[in-house]
Amino acid sequence: MQTANMAQRNLSGTVTFSFGRNWQDFLARYMTPDREDIAIRSLTDFLERQDLRGLSFLDIGCGSGLFSLAAVRLGAQKIVSMDVDPFSYDCAQGLRQTVGSPSSWQIICGSILDNNCVSRIEPANIVYAWGSLHHTGNMWQAIRNTCNLVAPGGFLYLGIYNKMEGRDGSQYWLRIKKLYNRCPTGGKRLLEVAYVLRHQVLPNLIRLKHPFASWRNYHQARGMNPWIDVRDWLGGFPYEFASIDEVFRFCSREMGLHLVNLRAADNIGVNEFLFRK
Repeated sequence: MQTANMAQRNLSGTVTFSFGRNWQDFLARYMTPDREDIAIRSLTDFLERQDLRGLSFLDIGCGSGLFSLAAVRLGAQKIVSMDVDPFSYDCAQGLRQTVGSPSSWQIICGSILDNNCVSRIEPANIVYAWGSLHHTGNMWQAIRNTCNLVAPGGFLYLGIYNKMEGRDGSQYWLRIKKLYNRCPTGGKRLLEVAYVLRHQVLPNLIRLKHPFASWRNYHQARGMNPWIDVRDWLGGFPYEFASIDEVFRFCSREMGLHLVNLRAADNIGVNEFLFRK
């Protein structure tokens, strides 16, 4: 299929970065009630609903488990968190313990590309796959499997990296990510500092702003931490991407979903989609 093949190129490479270890650092150093509240608001704002009472919530690529925790706070009747990284599994288990290990919250260590694993998961009213499926190495199949886990009348909240051409476009960052994963620890730290200098400090100095002006309220978007996200961005491999049109056509024409909300990125960041089945 042409649509599915457009971004699937140059995926081979070494993976030395663990999202889960990065999220463990986030929970240990930066997790606060304020960040939890922000994560909750980001869900309710985009879903355009005040709570999740009576609904099931499936978190695919749950990472830290923060948004599964948000679903608990919002009253979801059943929560399933899924991640292929065992360290992310441990992160979610740790957050589950902070709310009394409710039986309504299940955590699975598995891949969305594993048909045996996927077949054991019940379709959910809200399926949340933000920033995860483009790291599977087979993004379109991952999206297909995810769409199939949306219950009739349910919603898919999907976040996929935007495809951009040009000097600092998607292909450039694919090369950087491959380089980062090939580097020893010291090389990784140097690339992180170089990234921050080029994309954070220097642009602000040119505008006569504080070097870290845009980081002061960084957590207000989704409750994240900028340094954690820098590592997540540079280390996140496999790395795939798609335009808004490509994701829309795939999910609507091939999977039969209807777009009800969209937040478009104007850079190589994440386009956010809300589809209804």
